[in-house]
Amino acid sequence: MLSQAFAIQRLAPMIGAEIKGVDLAESMDEDVFAAVHAALMEHQVIFFRDQRITDDQQVALAKRFGTPLASRKLRTYGDKYDCLSLLENDGSKIAIGSVWHTDNTDYEQPPMGSLLYCEIAPEVGGDTLWASMYAAYEALAPATQAYLETLSAAHDNANVARRYAGHGGVKMDGLSSSAVHPLVHRHPVTGRKALFFNSNYTRSIVGLSDIESKHLMAMLGEHVQRPEFHVRFQWRPGSLAIWDNRCTQHHALDDYNTMRRMRRVQLAGHRPYL
Repeated sequence: MLSQAFAIQRLAPMIGAEIKGVDLAESMDEDVFAAVHAALMEHQVIFFRDQRITDDQQVALAKRFGTPLASRKLRTYGDKYDCLSLLENDGSKIAIGSVWHTDNTDYEQPPMGSLLYCEIAPEVGGDTLWASMYAAYEALAPATQAYLETLSAAHDNANVARRYAGHGGVKMDGLSSSAVHPLVHRHPVTGRKALFFNSNYTRSIVGLSDIESKHLMAMLGEHVQRPEFHVRFQWRPGSLAIWDNRCTQHHALDDYNTMRRMRRVQLAGHRPYL
């Protein structure tokens, strides 16, 4: 049963909402979980403030949404769970995720989503932005939508390997996968179409010449950076973000020089389709 304190506050017109009146340290009953899951499907990324959850509780919560997935690329948080990853930086290295991207589209089955919990946050800086790929697709002209729906794109780790070479937070031996996905795909739950492109992993458009591929990707890269598609979240210790990787991109800002420590659980996904 939903309590009177339960509330959903939209944070931006296209994407993002904060969920209030839920203590994630306690097990959610089915009514509360259904409301939280519905909010995620509608708003694409949801946020919780002032939570005090253990690694056990974070993994248990992740299992309500799907199957936790061990990261091939990030260091493990502790030795209890192989699905719990550590993202830690004191500003001395390039921040992981500091370009617009959808996680691990180099996989044949990219993750369906993630739960990211903040243990330590900078007093200033270190925000994360999310972009709605529903909104990005829907803002395109119908003729452009129709054309993109005929195309597929090749994804790999070339950009990631160059960017994070020598970075202690990334396992370079995990950067060997590649995949081909439709440039527009259909969300398996909502049925909505979303643009499935990101400048971090997408390497080329299949079947186009190099110059055609280059310019189409440049247009799409510029398009998804339109601020009306975005929500920006300022981290505090005890904040949790849950996002749907199938219809979003995100960008972790690299603008801080004090400690930022997070733990993340990814969820196994499916092969994108249209």
